[in-house]
Amino acid sequence: MKRIPFLRNRYAVSAMYDAVLFIVMVSLSGVVLLPALHSDIAIESSVETHQEAVVDEALNTFLVSRVDKFSYKVGGDILDDAAGSIGIDNSSGGLYGSITNWILAREQLHKTHANLLAENLGCQFRLPLSVLGTNRFNIFTGDYDRQLKNETMQFFSSHLGDKYRYNLTAWWHPIKGVPFGGELTIGDTPPNQDCYVAKSFIMMPYNPEITINGVSVVLTSSWLKQQISEDIPSVANITYVLDAYNNGIAPYNTTENATNAIKENTTDIMYGFLIDGIQNETNVTIIPGITDITIDYGFAKIRDAITNFATDAVNDVLGDAFGSIDTMFESMSGIGNPIFAMINETLAELLSDLIGDAFNSLDEGFDTLEYAIKENVTTMVGNILAPYIDQFVNDVFEQIDALDITDLLDELLFERISINKAEVTLTIWEARR
Repeated sequence: MKRIPFLRNRYAVSAMYDAVLFIVMVSLSGVVLLPALHSDIAIESSVETHQEAVVDEALNTFLVSRVDKFSYKVGGDILDDAAGSIGIDNSSGGLYGSITNWILAREQLHKTHANLLAENLGCQFRLPLSVLGTNRFNIFTGDYDRQLKNETMQFFSSHLGDKYRYNLTAWWHPIKGVPFGGELTIGDTPPNQDCYVAKSFIMMPYNPEITINGVSVVLTSSWLKQQISEDIPSVANITYVLDAYNNGIAPYNTTENATNAIKENTTDIMYGFLIDGIQNETNVTIIPGITDITIDYGFAKIRDAITNFATDAVNDVLGDAFGSIDTMFESMSGIGNPIFAMINETLAELLSDLIGDAFNSLDEGFDTLEYAIKENVTTMVGNILAPYIDQFVNDVFEQIDALDITDLLDELLFERISINKAEVTLTIWEARR
């Protein structure tokens, strides 16, 4: 190959000029952009990105990390108050603490924080009505709250250090928008600005298996869709109204009349699904009410546990484990068993405050409370349904030429519940020094 001197090679010189020009242009661009890269806006954006990564990583790590040993005492708060009222040292390091821990402690070994949090939310049974600053009905798991808060604070103090403050809030509302289920808040109240938030969902230890007319089924969207048929009077009414509207049959030949009729029947369906069930034309319940399901699953268990605990378990368990305890109580100026008395007194006071009526027995008090719960849930559901029903009616008329009413109703109903999922949010902000 014939070699061409560099100075006479036009292509080499041109390539060199292009390379030098490119380097100069890049350098000039850097000079122009350098102030912007060091501006307050760029720095602030970088900091925000870092903080968002911190809060996301902190929440994910918290939910998946395991707690090797976690325990709480069933009825711990009540027992501590009862012991203290008669002068017993109820400190955790004394004999009383050793005895109650041995008898009443419930250990949760090798569970994740997400598991502990979900189980705590599921057993609270918070009501949609508040008395004396609380709406929690399960009086036996107050110590669960306390121990879980301590464990959570230890985790975030170690993970975030003293640079950040935090707030962890979790809630489980089987009916979206209705404060009925479980709630827990740990940490400080967040400020109104300069906060970074991460959100996640955890699965509840709640089996949506229900029994309908002796048959066990799992409450899913597909099952619900199969039940929505013209055997339900309100569904049959909606179908008739739409046919009349399409064919110009009075009185539903006008948009106003058809809209009002569809709203009325949709409201009946929504109330039935969320409160006490949907019946077919022979008044047989074919779709249970979410409030009924929740009460049956949670409230009935708490009701039985409280009744048994108050009448049998205290004397039986303590008597079997330590035969001298009952004798000790009886010998103290005829005071009797203060634990039994404290449980009865606490339960009776709570029921009386919640329902505002006198009752002759615990069963009567529970029945009255269940009725009060349904009334409150019904009122709250009525306050949140209107926009969803309006949107449903709009969707009906938009899709009227190719309408599948079962699809629309299934979506409308299932979007209003969250039986097996709870929501968790973590908010962090820099600690001001």
